[in-house]
Amino acid sequence: MGELRRGTLLLALTGVLWGSIGLVARLLQDRGQPAVTITFWRFACASVLLAPLLGRTGLRALARHARRPTRIIAVAVGFLAAQVSYFYAVRDVGVAIATLIALGLAPVILTVTEGVAARTRPTARTLVSLTAALVGLALVSAFGAPSPQAAPRPLTGIVEAVGCGVAYAATTSWSAALSRQLGPSTITFATSAVGAVILLPVVAAVGWHVPRTVPTVAGVLWLAVVATVIAYGLFYAGLRSTPGSVAMILTLLEPVTAVVLAAVLLGEPLTVASVLGGALLLGAVLLLYLAPGRPAEPPRVSP
Repeated sequence: MGELRRGTLLLALTGVLWGSIGLVARLLQDRGQPAVTITFWRFACASVLLAPLLGRTGLRALARHARRPTRIIAVAVGFLAAQVSYFYAVRDVGVAIATLIALGLAPVILTVTEGVAARTRPTARTLVSLTAALVGLALVSAFGAPSPQAAPRPLTGIVEAVGCGVAYAATTSWSAALSRQLGPSTITFATSAVGAVILLPVVAAVGWHVPRTVPTVAGVLWLAVVATVIAYGLFYAGLRSTPGSVAMILTLLEPVTAVVLAAVLLGEPLTVASVLGGALLLGAVLLLYLAPGRPAEPPRVSP
């Protein structure tokens, strides 16, 4: 019980720290940093910072997994896809809408896929939750875009946010077993390093866009240190004692934080439709994961 409470606290704190990602990414993009280079510098800096912290235990664990690196690569690619698509969604549809869609859909997607994998029939609660999620997504998608300034390409941004939700759900599922085999620092280093290597040819083609000004350097360091090294360390540590599907409801503090920051610091207005749609999305997740008597079993992990 103590481990479960500790995992709950770690994952809730993760959600708050991740809530700053969309805001920082939008500010960096407004200063000319493409989403791909933001992600690359975030991964590269995080890898450099984490390398000295691995120690002998971490290096031995990496050496063991290097013989069969499929899961590490899958998690890294999922992490990369989720981050890049999220940054583009933030640029195209705004921080609030992008976060509500991505983080609202991901837990529902994970529940559906776990049910299909287990070959279990959906319960009435699951069907109601899925209906609420779809209605919420429709409201946010059709009527939720706040303004042309905050959401210059709303349809494109919505598609990108949905892609982020799918990648986030898959990565969380794949990470569950890996987080119990590798330490938080080791898995964060491995996924960040693989992600940076994958992005190298892309960044070389589009331009390095090395951060030089104080705001861009501070933004990249925030994403690398706070939103990656610290937050993902907390996330993977929390996953060691908390089921992945339950972890997602705890990290829903991210959209709450992101929406507040976007409204206060970026001036992104929220329409009635986006508020109602977001409430339905979050309510769908609450219905699925906070129902009395839900067993706290580890999630099924894809091979």
